[in-house]
Amino acid sequence: MKKWLFMLFSLIITIGLVACSNGGDENTSSSSDDNDNEVIELTVWNDWTEDRPENRTYKGMVEKFNEQNENIEVIVEAIPHDDYETKLRTQAAGKQLPDMFRVWPGTRLEPLVNGDTVLPLDEIVDHWDGSIPEGIMGDYAIDGKQYAIPGNISETSLIFYNKELVSQAGFDVFPETYEELKSLIQVLNEEEVTPISLGNKAAWPLQSVYISTIADRFTGSDFLPQALSGEESFENEQFIDALSVIEELNEMEAFNGDMNTLDEAQSRNNFIAGKAAMHFAGSWAVGPILDDAENLDNIGVAPFPSFAGGDGDPAKIAGVAGGGIALNSELSGDEKEAAFEFLKFFYSDEMYQQLLEANIIVPVNLEMGDDIPQVFQTANELAQGGLAPVYDATLTPELTDMINNGLQSITVGGKTPEDLAAEMQEEAESN
Repeated sequence: MKKWLFMLFSLIITIGLVACSNGGDENTSSSSDDNDNEVIELTVWNDWTEDRPENRTYKGMVEKFNEQNENIEVIVEAIPHDDYETKLRTQAAGKQLPDMFRVWPGTRLEPLVNGDTVLPLDEIVDHWDGSIPEGIMGDYAIDGKQYAIPGNISETSLIFYNKELVSQAGFDVFPETYEELKSLIQVLNEEEVTPISLGNKAAWPLQSVYISTIADRFTGSDFLPQALSGEESFENEQFIDALSVIEELNEMEAFNGDMNTLDEAQSRNNFIAGKAAMHFAGSWAVGPILDDAENLDNIGVAPFPSFAGGDGDPAKIAGVAGGGIALNSELSGDEKEAAFEFLKFFYSDEMYQQLLEANIIVPVNLEMGDDIPQVFQTANELAQGGLAPVYDATLTPELTDMINNGLQSITVGGKTPEDLAAEMQEEAESN
């Protein structure tokens, strides 16, 4: 009996061990399957709340990415634009940012980088080599590291011109130098045609549209940050020469007499109506011109002319890269790799093509069909030469107000270029 009981007990133990072993194998297999099927979720904060073409494009790209990537899901969390940056700064201070978030370049990005909240994209930045010009990518580079990819571009310094009026003045090709531009202005005045339609009531156009590019032509793009850091001075002779261009154009009667009582939209409408030969504006004017001009073939677009003795790159145009998506500095491992894959998918020719079709300037030079107006094609092409810094996107609020009001004062004879330069330098030194 003892022998049989011992054998039965041994058999029970053996069966139990085998069962446990099989159970262990099943658990291991199940765990492996779970890992293979695990979905990486990435939340992206943005301000895509308005029903606009670009926002529809952005959200559509996210949806397509999710459809094509079973193991990654990007969750869109849209926040109204007026509240977005306040929330972003608040959450950044407490290191409570989401996986990905929309940012803007320059002084709006720097605090996030300085707070170690943004992950550099240097591991994947080569993906856009040969596609996005270095001068445009540089808007999102700080201390040699890349932190976002530009989605679109806002140009501030384009010259729209009436081809017929310019041709009648003897110019079959738009002037490429400042001296040629002055000759055109002189002939237009002789023919009693307003040369340039300007609406400077709000005081920013002469700064953002004109000086941002004119000053860059003279000083080069390094001047502005150096003047703010104290390495350079606003009393630099070339900067004063740039301010003097506004004084000279005003004395030549290049602008309409009521320039300081019209707003930017009114001056644009006057140009569209044929009341002036030229209108200097940014890419924001492309849409209204496409909508309202009776004969689009008669509207040309040109860059600002070159200036003799200038140190700047004449191919550059003042502008700033639009919003980009940055990554949380705490992303690592599979989550970081998933976010990298998303950025490469998102900032693709497919997305840029969709933006082009919505008449939005993009940082890549894509082929465009005949259905895209030449006015837009030229404006987009001009952006590929690189971007010069926009003054009101770079200066402090105090300096921005000072140069805005100062340029307006120059047009009424209340201030000289030297006066304005000295005031700006004094303000820069006080801070």
